[in-house]
Amino acid sequence: MLVAVLAAMILTACQGADVDTQQQLESRRTSAQAQRDNLALLSEVRSALSEVAPALAWRSPAPTVESGSGCKEPFSQVDGATSEVLTSGGALGGIPEADWDRAWEAVKAVAAKRGYGDEHTLLDKPGEHQMSLYDEDGSELSVGTGANTVASIYGACYLE
Repeated sequence: MLVAVLAAMILTACQGADVDTQQQLESRRTSAQAQRDNLALLSEVRSALSEVAPALAWRSPAPTVESGSGCKEPFSQVDGATSEVLTSGGALGGIPEADWDRAWEAVKAVAAKRGYGDEHTLLDKPGEHQMSLYDEDGSELSVGTGANTVASIYGACYLE
């Protein structure tokens, strides 16, 4: 009898965790909605950066999805859960040092309208900058400049 009760408790606990992760993803926008939103954000970031540094020459006409994959823990076992990496296409040329602070403020302003705000500095020295902003789902908007300029989104996990 004790073994049956313990087995039931273990099975219930495991299902509870799976249901929680499934429910958490169901409460988010879909993967298709996230993709549309993130591509739009990257377009806005490109525009903001180009306004501050008009000499930037973007290598592609528009942002694109670079890759997609399954999700990391705790969502790795949820059926239909995916994440994507999206890129601005990159720009030839860096943002001049004198314009960097203004460029980063412009990026933060457009990203804030889409829920990004948790700021992290990865590299911040003259001529080289790599900064990130995160949204509540865990998506990361990463912007870097040096010899060239790039903006990417490392997407959170969403259901298809």
